[in-house]
Amino acid sequence: MPTWLKPAGIIFPLLVLLVGCTSAPAGTLPATPPPAVALTNTLAATPTRLPSPTATPPQPPTPPPTPDPPAVCSPLEGYALSDLAGMIVNPYAPPPVGSDQPHQGIDLAQLDPATRIALPGLPVRALLAGEVVMVTNNRFPYGNAVLVKVPFDAVTATGLNPTALPTPMPTLAANPALTCPQPENIPAWDPNHRALFVLYAHLQNTPMVQPGEQIRCGQELGTIGDSGNALNPHLHLEVRVGPADAALSGMAHYDNSATPMEMAAYCLWRVSGWFQPVNPEIFFAETK
Repeated sequence: MPTWLKPAGIIFPLLVLLVGCTSAPAGTLPATPPPAVALTNTLAATPTRLPSPTATPPQPPTPPPTPDPPAVCSPLEGYALSDLAGMIVNPYAPPPVGSDQPHQGIDLAQLDPATRIALPGLPVRALLAGEVVMVTNNRFPYGNAVLVKVPFDAVTATGLNPTALPTPMPTLAANPALTCPQPENIPAWDPNHRALFVLYAHLQNTPMVQPGEQIRCGQELGTIGDSGNALNPHLHLEVRVGPADAALSGMAHYDNSATPMEMAAYCLWRVSGWFQPVNPEIFFAETK
């Protein structure tokens, strides 16, 4: 026996190896491995963030409604309307139409409690809101003074009974004994279209307001003084009903420096009957 046929243990492994390398039978495809599948790493993915709810800031408390301004204010700082009756040092005493005496307003004074002497300097404030229609600077007899026109609708807001106001006088009164120059032109005022006029007189210094200025109730106008014909410091408060379209640029009398125009205006205001006096005290009680 030839040598390459021996031994049988070597030849058998070679046969095995040859069998393992044999090609696949014809018509048989090799098995195709499944495609690779990409797995999503769910742990590493960024989560979708939902918007957090917007926090509603705490709302500030609702402020209380602003009270309506008073219709009537005390004309003296630091004193209530109810105090004024006890501060009158010269009461209301209207004369007959055409006469300039004795007293067509009231005088209010602040008295020193120990000496009972009238004191200057107390601030004077507007009794009613309105429009400044005249300012006088140290003109006799009113001295430093402010005249304010108040529309009738504002007067109604005070709660004042309209029957407390005088009825209109359609014509001028007869010539009074007071020296009254004839106005250059008789004013064409409508006596049935009326307003209220408030005069603050004998102020210490030049008034703090100007003609044409709208003032509010309680606004400071000046301070108590003794300008004009005042013998001691006090506020002369004078109220009248007159033509709503009246205009008085200034007034003066009883003094050689008074001009005819000032004297004529004074007569229209004081004795003509077109401006009818009203007791200012009616506003101390008739308030809302």
